[in-house]
Amino acid sequence: MRLIFATNNNHKLNEIKAILPNMYRNVVFSLGDLNISVNPDENGSSYEENANIKSYACYFALRDKNLLLIGDYIIADDSGLSIDYLNGEPGIHSARFLGDIPQIEKNIRIIDLLKDVNDSKRTAHFITKLSVLEICTQKYLINRPESMIFEGRVDGYIAKNIIGEDGFGYDPIFAIGDTSDIAKRCVKTYSLLGQDKKNLISHRALALKAFTNYLEKKMNF
Repeated sequence: MRLIFATNNNHKLNEIKAILPNMYRNVVFSLGDLNISVNPDENGSSYEENANIKSYACYFALRDKNLLLIGDYIIADDSGLSIDYLNGEPGIHSARFLGDIPQIEKNIRIIDLLKDVNDSKRTAHFITKLSVLEICTQKYLINRPESMIFEGRVDGYIAKNIIGEDGFGYDPIFAIGDTSDIAKRCVKTYSLLGQDKKNLISHRALALKAFTNYLEKKMNF
């Protein structure tokens, strides 16, 4: 069995390896590990569509180079932060939101956009959609399989300041819990949790847990 993740993002790959149970970590491969370069245009209208675009691009690249093996799982995710006050933005555009500026500037801009917003209206959520292609028979070495979708979601809110240094992306401004924590001054962002604790409860962790639950059920049959 190989778990082939359609990513060249080392931060994401390291997070995935940290989240997965030990029994799977030695069978995790990135595109780079297999000398595959895939950069499809993520032009879908939903997380699921974008995840499928990436998983199928990886599938065809591997198939065309005769690198597919029975027992492979090709996995791609699309994740994002949706802020209710911003009508769900940045959402599926999270990576490209506000253009090509450093992530810390994006975080500062979001905080500024919400500077006059009541605490109760700062709600947001992180979501991951995992697209998994299972190469379980000889047939799928030639014909693409249908994707399986696994989801993880964490509800929270946007902090009023950048809090914490761990993690990446929007981790320093996304806080778990209820907006009432702002008044109590016990705001806990993903960054403040630290990577180990985050990997137990994050949106990506929940999606990967749903996938590994599927694997464990299949192995027990």
